[in-house]
Amino acid sequence: MRFFFYGTLIDADVRRAVLGLHAPRQVEPARLRGWRRVPLRAKTYPVVVADAGSSVDGVLVRGLNVAARRRLERYEGSDLYALAELDVLPEGRSQPVPALVFVAKATGARHEAGTWDLETWQRRHKRRFLLTLGRRPAA
Repeated sequence: MRFFFYGTLIDADVRRAVLGLHAPRQVEPARLRGWRRVPLRAKTYPVVVADAGSSVDGVLVRGLNVAARRRLERYEGSDLYALAELDVLPEGRSQPVPALVFVAKATGARHEAGTWDLETWQRRHKRRFLLTLGRRPAA
């Protein structure tokens, strides 16, 4: 299975914490067109919302199995995100490929104006975020 990550899962440490032995060794830069990344209200992580004039940079992950998908679904939760198959464009390619993407649910995901930036998140929130993940029971 292919997944496109656009938020905290771009970070290799977060991917390892969430996916454990299922974490991919390599990821590929990619872009999701027609969507915009926005911060979630009262959270440190983002969501993507449809926006025809925007695009989101992230990473494409290939070869994940069903166990990895289950771990990702638990990590993302079902209250804010829905899983959608969307076309993403790998860097350096002219043809998009389908990938699974966690997008904002029509209900539940209240986002804020502005943008979400990985480097800012890593500087301000990553350490605490990883500690929180470490307290979660492993699957």
